[in-house]
Amino acid sequence: VQESRSERALDALRDLTSPRALVIRGGVRKRIAAREVVRGDLVVLSEGDRVPADGWVAENMTLRLDESLLTGESVPVRKIAGPPSTFGAAARPGGDGLPFVWSGSLVVGGSGLCVVTATGRASEIGQIGTALSTIETETPRLRLQTRRLVMWFAAAGVMVSTSVFVLYWLLRGVWLEAALSAIALGMSMLPEEFPVVLTIFMAMGALRMSRGRVL
Repeated sequence: VQESRSERALDALRDLTSPRALVIRGGVRKRIAAREVVRGDLVVLSEGDRVPADGWVAENMTLRLDESLLTGESVPVRKIAGPPSTFGAAARPGGDGLPFVWSGSLVVGGSGLCVVTATGRASEIGQIGTALSTIETETPRLRLQTRRLVMWFAAAGVMVSTSVFVLYWLLRGVWLEAALSAIALGMSMLPEEFPVVLTIFMAMGALRMSRGRVL
């Protein structure tokens, strides 16, 4: 019983913290989760709301949106009401005096009604997320150079250890001591200090940059 109560409490908290949207369906206003908004829904936008989906403004009362999430511009843009067919070529985020609204934008002033045209991955922010997921991250150049240097040291260590093993065995004839000597020499040649040295150098560089008020 206690477990079921805890699950219900967690579900209630999850519903409270998830993004919500006020929609008009069948002439009735109802607040639903933003993920449940579908194409054709009529969404009520008020100051402080986060736009749940892409759409166009059907009714406008000095509606202003912050679209910096999509454009990087912190200045709010003014929206007007009108059919999207009139402004088809300008259907991009950041336009001032246009009827288009975009998922993720924040209403900073006024209110209005918008008709949903795209949700989820079909929205502008969804397409950006899809494009970002296809980007392949490159290995940093410093890591590549460090890896190459470590490989050189490893190859040199193997060659020197092998030479020591062969010479020790030929001169003294005791293969066990020769193997131990070769292993000890190889272990001593491992570049174990490279990560520490690189970390110190990067910290010193950051300190110099901070003194120069770069950071």
